Amino acid sequence: KLAEAEKIKKEALAIATEAELNAYGYQLLGESEYDKAIAILTLATERFPKSANAWDSLGEAYAIKGDEKNAVANFKKSLKMNPPENVRANSEKFLKQFGAL
Repeated sequence: KLAEAEKIKKEALAIATEAELNAYGYQLLGESEYDKAIAILTLATERFPKSANAWDSLGEAYAIKGDEKNAVANFKKSLKMNPPENVRANSEKFLKQFGAL
């Protein structure tokens, strides 16, 4: 039933909200599926390009994977969008860790 499960997952991703994509991305990060998480969180930024949270989450995925260059770029993009305080704090925390703030 793997093919059926993949079909259902594909259909679900096609209609997923930003929050659902974000939650799924973090679930994958928790399972150490970094590349899959980055793919899902990239999808979130493509679907919701004006969401500072989507860019922050993608930055966090890159940071967890160890890709500092892409992490910094995504955190900076998030900050340019005047994010809510919690998102701003997260982006700034990581940028400080990377010496990029």
